[in-house]
Amino acid sequence: MITLQRIAFASFLLLFAGCGSSPSKDAAVESTAIDPSAAGLVLTDMDRSVDPGQDFYRFVNGGWLDANPVPSDEASWGVFQEVNRRNERVLRAILEESGTQPKDDLHRKLGDFYATGMDEAAIEKLGTQPLADELAAIDALEGLEGMPALFARLTLAGCTVPFGPAVFADLADTTKNLLYVGQDGMGLPEKDYYTREDADSVALRKAYQKHVARMLELAGDADAEGHAAVVLTIETELAKNSFGALDFRDPHKLVNKITVAELQALTPRFDWTEYLTALGLDPNQPINATGPEYFKALDEMLAGRTVGAWKTYLRWHALRSYADYLPRAFDDESFAFYGRTLGGAQEQKPRWKRVIDATGGALGEALGRAFVERTFSEHAKERCLAMVDDLLAAFRARLEKVDWMSEETRAKALTKLGTFKTKIGFPDTWRDFSGLRVARDSYAANRKRASEFELRFNLAKAGKPVDKSEWGMPAYLVNAGYNPTNNDITFPAGILQPPFFSDQYDDALNYGAMGAVIGHEITHGFDDQGSQFDAQGNLANWWTEVDRAEFERRAKVVEEQFSTYTVLDGMKVNGKLTLGENLADLAGLTIASDALAMRQMNQRLRPIDGFTPQQRLYIAWARAWRCNYTPERLKLQVNTNPHSPAMFRAIGPVSNLQGFQDAFALDDDAPAMRPREKRAIVW
Repeated sequence: MITLQRIAFASFLLLFAGCGSSPSKDAAVESTAIDPSAAGLVLTDMDRSVDPGQDFYRFVNGGWLDANPVPSDEASWGVFQEVNRRNERVLRAILEESGTQPKDDLHRKLGDFYATGMDEAAIEKLGTQPLADELAAIDALEGLEGMPALFARLTLAGCTVPFGPAVFADLADTTKNLLYVGQDGMGLPEKDYYTREDADSVALRKAYQKHVARMLELAGDADAEGHAAVVLTIETELAKNSFGALDFRDPHKLVNKITVAELQALTPRFDWTEYLTALGLDPNQPINATGPEYFKALDEMLAGRTVGAWKTYLRWHALRSYADYLPRAFDDESFAFYGRTLGGAQEQKPRWKRVIDATGGALGEALGRAFVERTFSEHAKERCLAMVDDLLAAFRARLEKVDWMSEETRAKALTKLGTFKTKIGFPDTWRDFSGLRVARDSYAANRKRASEFELRFNLAKAGKPVDKSEWGMPAYLVNAGYNPTNNDITFPAGILQPPFFSDQYDDALNYGAMGAVIGHEITHGFDDQGSQFDAQGNLANWWTEVDRAEFERRAKVVEEQFSTYTVLDGMKVNGKLTLGENLADLAGLTIASDALAMRQMNQRLRPIDGFTPQQRLYIAWARAWRCNYTPERLKLQVNTNPHSPAMFRAIGPVSNLQGFQDAFALDDDAPAMRPREKRAIVW
């Protein structure tokens, strides 16, 4: 649900890849006798015919980029996808074994969910019958008075409607949970997709309308084309009054804590007491209505559109929400638009991979628990924790001496850093899934029960103390995150693998990849968004006015740098949208370099494969971001994602760093370096 993801305020590394490195002009070429694969570098992945000062990304990754085109069932292909593919093999083995010989009830649930997803014959036989109750409830809608109960019912079933509920920490007091409601229910990725008038956008909307029509036709709609036009009209009107991608990066815009009575006055045509009661919630509790203008406009739309139009809209979203769980015709049609037209993939992923994703969506922590039992060692966890300690120490050292920050702000920054909490590998306490019924009756039925179970689990937290030990992602995920309201950093077992991290790697490779990821997440607490939260995770200013202005001036340099990068067809990276991630990349790599230097202090280290430790650190960084994209996927990322495309994440930070220039003995005018007067220096 879009609302749930965006209100969470967690900054995550997503699946966009790249990484590499090279020797300095006069570096010693003596090498240790370590086998290259054991040393962690695959030299054929590089292109050492390229001068690292000319094109560092190509120098590090040229061989790999040439040898690894995007597979036909992917929209992009890089390190994150490579690691995920290895993880998928483990997950598949777990699920197949759990389907035939489950060792306990939790594994039985995993096995049964996966088995129903793989039973295509049963799915074909059932048709849309698993959605019969939801579709009948939509058909039975007679007027505005029936919408609150219907919206609640569809939301519990996992079908999108124009807004969604979720419970998160109250930004004004993060010790308590608060109920949020926010925009949802649009089939295109972001509001601007409905309003841009360039040729590509117009063509995409036409393709979307045809897709809606085909899906409605598959469900037996005799006027599918006419009804698809109705859907697009409603969604366009919703989009015009919704927040865009940049709005969601401003936490102050998301705060609108009001009483239900005040929300009722804002939307007089929608009965919030009935809606909340139908969800099993106390209708007298406070609520955060994110984007009040959206709800005001929606209220007018509820009356301005016919009941028939709303029934068409809701029917479409029920089908869209369950397309992957319905017969192949629906599944294929959904992929044709969202996978091929929007993402650029040429064919569906194998079904077993898609069912793994669905099983993880329903039972993520349970699947993560089984994954950890097979893959993650205590020693690996200890080494990662040591890296975290090193990165925290390195950042503390920078905070203590940064010359543009006043002592008043510095003291508060150090306090915030001192309250950081770290989650490595997997949760200390596993979640209880005993209340979730999973059976062999129907894939869609299992998904429906899991959706209701998950939403009720989340909504039950409303008004209660925040459990800051909870994780925001399953342990098998190739990801990492910073949560500003908890002031914590999370690194699942899924990402703590080569080439990000290995017990067999030297410190330089581990610190350049996983260490920089750790540094990235730490420094998210001090980027343009995270810096607005204090040591307790509350949305509160702890900066002096002068210091904040100086921070924003320095951040502006990073924004302007990335706004100059051209992606394709003249499209530029959105420096404003990607600012937080770019700041975290720059600072994360900077303190990873500091941490490596601290750990290797007074050691006489010989090069490995002809590369010094400092060179290997930057190579590891660039290797982590190697990635090939389809043009469609690249455009989608630039339009919607707060992360810059991988190639710019690889080269953008290093172009500002004196340590990188020294490691490769580059001249000031080397293309890989920014002019000194334009270099970004924040921490």
